[in-house]
Amino acid sequence: MKVKNESQMCQLAAKIEEAETRLEKLQVEIDEIGQPAAQDLERRLNALKVEERALKRNFAETQVGKGDNEARLAKVETLLRHIENEESSVEHAAAFLHQGNPSTVVLAAEAGAKIVGAIGRGAKKVFGDHPFEQSSVFVNHSHETLVSRYGLKKEGTQRSSSRE
Repeated sequence: MKVKNESQMCQLAAKIEEAETRLEKLQVEIDEIGQPAAQDLERRLNALKVEERALKRNFAETQVGKGDNEARLAKVETLLRHIENEESSVEHAAAFLHQGNPSTVVLAAEAGAKIVGAIGRGAKKVFGDHPFEQSSVFVNHSHETLVSRYGLKKEGTQRSSSRE
């Protein structure tokens, strides 16, 4: 095998950076799929990340120039081809899973978010825009404060007329 020149080393470095960028994009895509559907893909992606770190380490060792560079470059190229093939396989599987219906976990989370939002809107409607202040509405308030804050009517006049 012939020794690689500087332009070929730059091309190899560019391919390694491209593989790293694809791994980052795959991570985002797999995160969007969610668990448990993407569990196997997550495991495969983690294995790819380990292989990518080994690829970077081997490539850095070839640049230092210690030992047999031709054999190391051959290993780097082989590992790079393997990573690219596995990336495309994981990417294909992720695209397939993206086409499916949302999982029950996603649907449950969305329903929970809607319920929490509805409760929040209801609480805002009942209590208004002021903060809760970690206390009950009716504790430690005078009648005048309750009337001014919540618009309550004085009940004293109503009670005296209803008692008679």
